[in-house]
Amino acid sequence: MEWQVVKIKQADGRSSAFVSIGRGQFDFNAEACKLVGDTGNFKFAQLLTAQEDGKVVVAVKFLEEDGEDRVAIRRKNIDGKIIQGMTVRHKGTIEKLFGKNGVKQGMTRYPVTLVAKNTLKIID
Repeated sequence: MEWQVVKIKQADGRSSAFVSIGRGQFDFNAEACKLVGDTGNFKFAQLLTAQEDGKVVVAVKFLEEDGEDRVAIRRKNIDGKIIQGMTVRHKGTIEKLFGKNGVKQGMTRYPVTLVAKNTLKIID
């Protein structure tokens, strides 16, 4: 029997922009934050929907100021030091948009793409 080395993709989760969805929240990784030019300035998010090819698509717009229909952004920190990444929590709305995937205990990753200034579309 001859053993073959399994190729491991390096930095798989670190080089692509994605959002993890589950537990009633969106967790955007550092690469997603870079797409919108986040420097810690964003404090709120608006959840947006549109029709594309007969299907509902979801986007998140990041904003600096509070206003109507906005959700506060939570920042991730380790040992009191803020790390790159943003969390948007709103269980009822996220469940409405993503069904059971939006509130299950595990998280599901979805790629994101920049579609407008400060706006990331979730690719389902």
